[in-house]
Amino acid sequence: MSKDREVALEQALIAVIAAAEHSGVDVQALLNSANGLIVGHSPFRRVEHPYVTMACQEISEAHATVLTLKS
Repeated sequence: MSKDREVALEQALIAVIAAAEHSGVDVQALLNSANGLIVGHSPFRRVEHPYVTMACQEISEAHATVLTLKS
């Protein structure tokens, strides 16, 4: 994946998490569900290890960025 696309996807994930929070969504439940879909063998899982762990880490880091930016 190109670095430009990686940066764009990171920004998109941050925006989606922030939008969910602003919409009143239980963000922690959303993130837990997303991680479960990645770790489990759901039809939405598109990668294998080590990308499973990396994807969950990206979700966590994007959420941390949202929390930092709103304070």
